Amino acid sequence: MIIYSLYRYFTLADALLLMPFDLSIVYITLNAEKYLQRSLQFSSRLGDDILVVDSGSVDATHQIVQHAGARLIEQPWLGYAAQKQLAIDHAAHDHLLFLDADEILSEDAVNEIAALLSGEVLADAYSLPRRNWFQGKWIRHSGWWPDRVTRLVNRTTGRMKNVSVHECWETTAEVVPLDAPIEHYSYENYSELVQKADSYSTLAAQQLFEQGKVCGRSAPFWHGLSAFLRTYLFRQGFRDGAEGSAIAATIALTSMMKYAKLLELNAMSDQ
Repeated sequence: MIIYSLYRYFTLADALLLMPFDLSIVYITLNAEKYLQRSLQFSSRLGDDILVVDSGSVDATHQIVQHAGARLIEQPWLGYAAQKQLAIDHAAHDHLLFLDADEILSEDAVNEIAALLSGEVLADAYSLPRRNWFQGKWIRHSGWWPDRVTRLVNRTTGRMKNVSVHECWETTAEVVPLDAPIEHYSYENYSELVQKADSYSTLAAQQLFEQGKVCGRSAPFWHGLSAFLRTYLFRQGFRDGAEGSAIAATIALTSMMKYAKLLELNAMSDQ
């Protein structure tokens, strides 16, 4: 144990001396002033190329980017996947870390990634667990932990999956799991939880409609019920208290409204 601890200490010390690395850090933003500066403070320690693609912020986002010495591209909104892919395509390095503006690398994550980058061999894709902050606490269940996401990648071996919502990195390479988490501050309050449920269900319904999908009139009920039971019981949302109940209910609402809106779209197309 002592030998391992000393080895880890000197490996980390070597990594810290080499920072920042030949790594691009990529963001897409829109009115992201609340967490962007703090996120950049951690991520910029790892990479010598920081790129932010902004879709029309009217808050202090641009000033934060300029103060951090990052590159800024102004790009009208293309959709989640297309906007991120554009940012990835404009990165200076093939190896890159892409983050949302409300995601902050933990100190342990910075150290773990630094140790990787200082090594001789780097895998083509790494995932990190993501812990989600809501209503003053970390959500430990409800499908919100460990909420693993692929963020550190070699862009030559994959690309963003072309979907309207819940975009993710698609690759045939092995995705290596890391231990240290990203901290995620996605929802400010219950109202925002419901607002995003409405927005995401609209995008998801439109995607199903464009794929030619149809559903029966009872589909919204059954999909909503299934989503609630999966989140609240099987993913133990009940252990997160009132917040877990709200998360389960909102996930159920998103699923129900996705299929209700699909019915609506199909009905409109038949007229």
